Amino acid sequence: MRIICAAALGVVAASMLTACGNDTTVGELKAPLKVLFGAVGLGKKVEKPALFTMDANQTAALRAVLVKNQQPIYEVSNANLNYINLMAPYGENGDVVTWSSTSFEMMSLRHEMVVATRGFGQDLMSAQTPGLAQIATGHGSTSRSYYYLNGADKPVRLDYTCVLAPAGNDSIVVLGKAFSTRKVTETCTGPADGFTNSYWFDHGLHLRQSSQRVAPALGNLLMQRVID
Repeated sequence: MRIICAAALGVVAASMLTACGNDTTVGELKAPLKVLFGAVGLGKKVEKPALFTMDANQTAALRAVLVKNQQPIYEVSNANLNYINLMAPYGENGDVVTWSSTSFEMMSLRHEMVVATRGFGQDLMSAQTPGLAQIATGHGSTSRSYYYLNGADKPVRLDYTCVLAPAGNDSIVVLGKAFSTRKVTETCTGPADGFTNSYWFDHGLHLRQSSQRVAPALGNLLMQRVID
C-alpha cells in the first residue's frame, strides 16, 4: 500500500489547530477539535461527541479551516456506536483508497463503495459490490458479497440480492453546508437479514453522501463528503 498522505493523521489534527495562526475562531475550536480527533473508545457510549454539539458558528469555523487546509475529508458516523469522526486519505492499493481517522478507525472505498473497515469491532474484511455508475442509475438489481471473521477467525461469506430505486430529490446538509441532491436507495435481502443502503448524488455521478452497510452488528456507516 502506498501512503498518499505522508502525515495524514498529523495533517488532519495539527494543521487544523494551527493553520490559521492568530485566527481567534480556530482558538475557540481547539477544545472541540481535540475531542473530535481524540480516540472514541470502541463500545463506549459518548454522551456528546463534539460534532453533535457544535453550534452554527463553530460548525462554520470548522468548515472554514477544512476548506483552507484543502485536505480531502469525510465525516463518518455510526448511530449504533454513537460514533462520529473525520477521516482523511491514508493509502491506496489499485482502485481502493483507505481513509483513516486519527484514532485509526479506517474504511476502504472502491469508487466510493465500502469494501473493508478496521477499528469498528465487527469489521468488514472485504466485499464485492456493484459499481457507482450502476448505483447512480437508480434502476435494476445488484448483488453483494460480504466477508467477515467468525469467533474462530474463520472467514464467513454473506450474499445479498438488491433492488435499486429512485427516491426523488433531497436537500441535505454536510457540516453546515446545504446541497441539493438526487437520492437512490438499494434494498438488499439475504438468507438471514436485510438492509437498505442510500446514496445522495449531486452534480450527476458525484456522491456527496451515502449510508452503506458494514456489518450486521454495526449496521450502516453514514459518510458525508465534506471536502472533495
